[in-house]
Amino acid sequence: MSDNFEIIIIDDGSTDSTWKRIEEIGEKNPKLKGIKFSRNFGHHYAITAGIAESSGDWVVVMDGDLQDRPEVIPDLYKKAQEGFDVVFVSRTQRPESLIYRLSQKIFYFVLRILSGVKFDNSQANFSIISKKVVESFKQFPENARFYGSTVMWLGYDRASIKASHGTRVGGETSYTLKKRIKLASDIILAFSDRPLKFAIAIGILMSSFSFVMLFYVVWGSLHWGFSSVGWASLMAITLLTGGVILVVLGIIGVYIGSVFREVKSRPLYLIDKKNNF
Repeated sequence: MSDNFEIIIIDDGSTDSTWKRIEEIGEKNPKLKGIKFSRNFGHHYAITAGIAESSGDWVVVMDGDLQDRPEVIPDLYKKAQEGFDVVFVSRTQRPESLIYRLSQKIFYFVLRILSGVKFDNSQANFSIISKKVVESFKQFPENARFYGSTVMWLGYDRASIKASHGTRVGGETSYTLKKRIKLASDIILAFSDRPLKFAIAIGILMSSFSFVMLFYVVWGSLHWGFSSVGWASLMAITLLTGGVILVVLGIIGVYIGSVFREVKSRPLYLIDKKNNF
């Protein structure tokens, strides 16, 4: 497409010979640049570092396992030239199993409800963004990081293209269910207060139910001659109420923990080495 380009590879705490290979290839091709983290900080922190160190008028964000196919980059750029600052790839012909794709749809459905962000489960990180979007992205100081939702929050003119999903060249995915859940919780805490509103709704619902039960007991004792509903029902209501209170306190505690992490103002990542910058 052009001779004026750079490729920035982020080594996010790898334990193999990745950095050595980056240095070897970088000696032959100065357009290949490398950033080595001091340890593993996470997928979206690596993306943040790559965007922060980029110098181009357009930046393509893609994973390094070649499931995001480099052949699609010209199509991304062509679509961006129609007047869009952000263009994402919607993946088709995905090689994952049916169970994996089904679980992913359920995951994103729950995430959309709790976060209030309209995620497209066919899109990941493969995208192209303009320099204007890059500069806006750099202004985000939050520790909670998710590239897609941040770019979506920024606004700007946005589009998408469809492209077939590539096949992983080597290794196994390290994106476990536990990591997905943590990522989802980070997104929810960073972009939405819906869980707190749901907690309020549950509290109102429980209070309304308790008021109805109280009215029923008082009315029954005055007009129907009974003095109590029963020990079993009383214990059930007490345990249910106690459980709801603990859930609500837990939700509040998670938000307080998120505030605590932000207040510490630790760096998002630490760079151990740089190559060809």
